[in-house]
Amino acid sequence: MKSFTLPATFKDFEKWVPEWSIPHEAGRFNKRVASDMEDRDKFVTALQAHAEEMIDYLNTQTVNDPDLLDSDHRRLFDLVLMWMEASIPFDLDWDVNDIEDAWPANRLEFLMPSHFPDPLNRN
Repeated sequence: MKSFTLPATFKDFEKWVPEWSIPHEAGRFNKRVASDMEDRDKFVTALQAHAEEMIDYLNTQTVNDPDLLDSDHRRLFDLVLMWMEASIPFDLDWDVNDIEDAWPANRLEFLMPSHFPDPLNRN
């Protein structure tokens, strides 16, 4: 299994990286709507108390473009972004991971840069 690292301060959250640190909007959306509610809740809860610290840490970086971050920082950025998106149904106490009568997820088309492939700094 490939090892995905985060900055040293956040090593405890590396177990979430392979499944939840997703570098594109299409992947994050699909992960959110397809995830089991219990799995989503575990992820959101695990990062809840540390998300602000992660954001503050990322704000100390000298580059403002996530595509220019080194790989560890990019994975942290993507993990926090996924947490933000997964938190919406969690915070609103929805019974599902998407709005029940929303446009069908399988009919959405994500355009550049919101879809694959992964950015180069995700190696």
